[in-house]
Amino acid sequence: MPRYLLKVEGKISGPHSEVALQEMASVRAFDDSALITLEPTEGWTPVRDLSRLNAELFPARKTISLKAKAIETVPQENNELISIDKILHDNLVAEAKTPFKPMARRPNRRRRDFLYAVIVLNCAIGAAYHYLPRTREIEIAAGSAAALVTIGLYWFFYQIMDRY
Repeated sequence: MPRYLLKVEGKISGPHSEVALQEMASVRAFDDSALITLEPTEGWTPVRDLSRLNAELFPARKTISLKAKAIETVPQENNELISIDKILHDNLVAEAKTPFKPMARRPNRRRRDFLYAVIVLNCAIGAAYHYLPRTREIEIAAGSAAALVTIGLYWFFYQIMDRY
């Protein structure tokens, strides 16, 4: 397997195998203007002049080609301008032909879920207060926690959640 020396910007590296050169070319460590030679010789040649090696290291990029598309035109007699009033009138006529179906209202569960959440969380705070020793600090902490939970749930249910 041939081993190559590579000269990029005046710096010589190598010896490299063809696989190593392919990996280096794939990450753009050098381009096709870099000088290359076989290991025992000193005849430096640009990579682009070695057609087989250049094709392996820098394969031709795929090009995108667009297909021509036939454009269908509307017959000339139908190309008259339509006014906005005519479009609106046609829409009103079409709307009048369709039967009116009122939209079914979704049940609003926000109030019910808010009250359930307040009751459950405040009961949990009350249970914790019941099992903790009765001190003034615990009473203040339990009352504050209940107030903060209620305010936080109100903020969450009525300010944050737009659609429920």
